[in-house]
Amino acid sequence: MTWLVILAVGAGSFLFRLVPLLVLHRVSLPEGADRVIRYAGCAAVTALITLSARGNATGDATLPTLLALGVGIVMAVRQASMFRALVAGLAVYAMAALLIALIAR
Repeated sequence: MTWLVILAVGAGSFLFRLVPLLVLHRVSLPEGADRVIRYAGCAAVTALITLSARGNATGDATLPTLLALGVGIVMAVRQASMFRALVAGLAVYAMAALLIALIAR
């Protein structure tokens, strides 16, 4: 029974990915739908970062989180790659957290 469920989920996943490729090849989307789909990935990443920051910005982590978000936003506006924005935000967060820990001693 377990293998049947695994195969069914695998087939469903395969069809879920294949059908849009076959159908959208022949059909063109309206301009508005195309614009929404174009920015869906960026919106999903932004939502994940926002929820993570909201959950972690408590206590001593508030200032480092806000500084890291600020650096990430500036890098995104300057159209840096996602990797560079994340690395820069991580570095700022680590330095700010370390500085706060040293000052608190």
